[in-house]
Amino acid sequence: MKGSTENPKVFISYSWTSPQHEQWVLEFAERLSGDGVVVVLDKWDLKEGQDKHVFMEQMVNDKTVNKVLVVCDSVYQSKADNRKGGVGTETQLISKEIYENTGQEKFIPIIREHDTQGKPYIPHYMASRIYIDLSSDEIFEENYQKLVRNLYNKPLLKKPHLGTPPAYITEETATTLKTSHKVAEIRSALLNDRRSAGGLIQDYLDIFLSSLEEFQLQGGSADFDDRILESLEKMTPLRDDFIDFVSTIFKYQERVDLENLRTFLEKLLSFSFLHENSQSFTEVDSDNYRFFSYELVLYLIAVLIKQSKYDEAAFFINAPYFFRSRNSSELAHLGIEIFNRYLPSLDETRNKRLNLRRVSVTADQIKARANRKDINFNDLIQADLVIYYITELRTGGRPWFPRTSVFNSRGYGIEIFERLVSLQHFEKIKKLFNVKTVEELKKMIALYLERIQEQEQQGRRRSVSWDYEMHPLEKVLNPDKIGTVK
Repeated sequence: MKGSTENPKVFISYSWTSPQHEQWVLEFAERLSGDGVVVVLDKWDLKEGQDKHVFMEQMVNDKTVNKVLVVCDSVYQSKADNRKGGVGTETQLISKEIYENTGQEKFIPIIREHDTQGKPYIPHYMASRIYIDLSSDEIFEENYQKLVRNLYNKPLLKKPHLGTPPAYITEETATTLKTSHKVAEIRSALLNDRRSAGGLIQDYLDIFLSSLEEFQLQGGSADFDDRILESLEKMTPLRDDFIDFVSTIFKYQERVDLENLRTFLEKLLSFSFLHENSQSFTEVDSDNYRFFSYELVLYLIAVLIKQSKYDEAAFFINAPYFFRSRNSSELAHLGIEIFNRYLPSLDETRNKRLNLRRVSVTADQIKARANRKDINFNDLIQADLVIYYITELRTGGRPWFPRTSVFNSRGYGIEIFERLVSLQHFEKIKKLFNVKTVEELKKMIALYLERIQEQEQQGRRRSVSWDYEMHPLEKVLNPDKIGTVK
């Protein structure tokens, strides 16, 4: 009955320990019946005049009975180990089946009682069997569901389909990523509330940055843009590790160290400026890192929006990022726009060399690489535009350019902004704008419009290419509609 939803059939073996225990078994059988399980129980199916030993033998050997549920308490264990009474008879039948077929899955111990040392009462011949613990109300529901899933052969966790080897395995110059399995370790630590989680997170961030050193390039060749794309392909598993990492910590960690992640992003910036070991650095040498940084930030914000972590998204969108450029030793800082830089190797060289005539080869590559099920390309477009409008409102200077908006067929349909008509939704996302009230946001929009009008009068306002779907901010954030639905 693999994968079937047909009604499974079970026989319940137990000891008449006490009226209370018998009542529990009866209610257990009724619960199973209510969940579509055909239950064979002596109280229901053993009639006057029948031979109880023959009945037990029939149930244990009946091929229509999918599982035998052995309800174990101290009395059952004692009778089974000493082969006493009806339990002893059943034990002889069941143990014979188990000993002759060690792979037998028909018999499932159901634990009802533990000894003073916390060990479950279970017959010796079944001691090595995986059991279902229904000994207390606290764990009953979760473990009962496991049992029912077992009976229907519908486990909560299924073995995944066998995939294909990743690119870094099949490449001749394959490298094993140092971050492999690190996210799984972090998830396990967080789920089990281990103190090691913080250290594992820091280790992951350090290893991630050191792994980036493997992808340094040096320009000069006519097909350098091809090498950029080859490099990005090899960096894809690292990108996916990062997406899994941020998804995990923001989902399972109660308080994420945002400053630590901001510091990580600042260190990521260093790869966009110089190569310590490069003797002939050119401007395009770091285009793979610049693309990668832009992509990672898009995924970070997309994950936070997906998880409704708006305060955290606001932190990264509005934070200053410190860096040292290649041409200066002074410490400078910019907003999140520092992660979104023009890539001449793709948007100029490749576009012209292959006569692509594309609006943005960078956007094309972001789209082509958006192959995940948890965060799709539309999520990235939304993140791109959210960053754009928030930074535009804050500065009035378009510091962040949403390159993926060239594919924004929905125009200005940005859901988290469309929902601003709801006052409740405004309260959730207001920190994105660094305001506390609807009136504050309206005033902020009004001041922005005044600045724009002044710039247009002075001829300094830059028009946006019609190739990009970016509508005026006042249409996306219509002040007349914000918070109107109570």
